[in-house]
Amino acid sequence: MTIAIDDPTRTGYAAEVVANAFLELARAEGRSLTQMQVHKLVYIAHGYTLALLGRPLMYNAVHAWQRGPVVRQLWQHWGERGRVPISEPLPVASGEPELNGDAEALDVIRSVWNGYGGMDGGALSGLTHRAGSPWSQTYGLQDNLIPDEITREYYTRLARSA
Repeated sequence: MTIAIDDPTRTGYAAEVVANAFLELARAEGRSLTQMQVHKLVYIAHGYTLALLGRPLMYNAVHAWQRGPVVRQLWQHWGERGRVPISEPLPVASGEPELNGDAEALDVIRSVWNGYGGMDGGALSGLTHRAGSPWSQTYGLQDNLIPDEITREYYTRLARSA
């Protein structure tokens, strides 16, 4: 299934849309998430979407920062929030596509939530810092970007080994 996006050069959703999906899943269970948890869950879901659906979940670039994969767009919303729970959904720019019509992407998000949603930020960070992970392959490089191709390859291997 392909969802139409007004800008044909972009594929995927805004990181805020994906983050809000995880925040809503947490809220539905009476839980809250920290910014670190949201960053890692969004990135893991992006990786599995690349691997399983062959397309990106979000169009935002992912950076290899010291504490793991980070989407700068999300960081700009929360900054140094640390372990303070996030209580409100993120604002989403008008015209951004919503996930509600994309059953495949929502299935991946729910699967990631079921598999990883109970983990704290430190545990999720540990997963994204493993040897051979996209972060470990790109951290310290000049542009600090984690290319989707490296992410897709890694999560394809993880999906095959599950």
